[in-house]
Amino acid sequence: MYEVVCDKCGQKCEVPFNPTSDKPVYCSECFKSKEGSSDRGNKSQQLDEINEKLDRIMKALHIE
Repeated sequence: MYEVVCDKCGQKCEVPFNPTSDKPVYCSECFKSKEGSSDRGNKSQQLDEINEKLDRIMKALHIE
């Protein structure tokens, strides 16, 4: 384990990898809140929209 300082809240924490200076490191609390960010939700929504469009295309082509 490597002791680091969270780039978001400044709290000391440990991570199971040797961090590099080119990527931010987050404590578990900040990482959890980052995981639920709108970016992931947006990607999920985009996939749902693509699947709906594919379903309509397949139906129009009579492919099931």
